[in-house]
Amino acid sequence: MTRRNHSAAAEQAVAKYKEFHRYDPRQIGEFPASFHIPDRVFRAGPAKFVTYRSGKVDPETLKKPRHPVNYIHEHDSGVTCYLTSGDGVEVDVPRKFIDVEALTRLGYCLGFCFEEEGEECEAEGRDPLPDLYVTPDGLCLLVIQSRKTVLAMMWGGALGVFARGIDG
Repeated sequence: MTRRNHSAAAEQAVAKYKEFHRYDPRQIGEFPASFHIPDRVFRAGPAKFVTYRSGKVDPETLKKPRHPVNYIHEHDSGVTCYLTSGDGVEVDVPRKFIDVEALTRLGYCLGFCFEEEGEECEAEGRDPLPDLYVTPDGLCLLVIQSRKTVLAMMWGGALGVFARGIDG
C-alpha cells in the first residue's frame, strides 16, 4: 500500500482503506523502489466506467461478503481516462497525484472503458489481474500491474472514493 515507509502518508492511505472497505487492512506493503507514477500520460478520452473486484463491506447492507464481489462504476461527465502508453495528446499528470507517498488498494481491476472519437474503447483485465488503487485524497484512480507499472489513470469531474464506493 505504501510507496516508502512514511508513517503520515501510510496513515492517510490506511484511513482511506478503512473508509472504503469498512475494516482494517490485513497487511500494508511497499511498492518496489523502481515504481513511479509517470509525469506525463496520454489522454484516452472521457471515462465511461471501471469494473473491479473487492471484498469491501456492502455499503447498502453493511455486511462483509463471503467472497469478493464484482462492481461496475459508471463515471459521470468530467472524469477522464489517461493511458501510460499510446498515441494522441500527451498531458502532464497533476503534481498532487505524482507526489503521493502512499496509495490505497481498492481491489482487482477487471477493466475500464473510455470514449475515443465517439466510440467506446474497453480495456479488459487479464490474469494476472492488475490492481485498482486510489490516491489517499480519493481523487485519482490508478490501474497498476504487479505493483510495478501504472497502466492507466482516471481523474477529473466529481470523481471521489468514499465509504459508499467510487463516486463521480
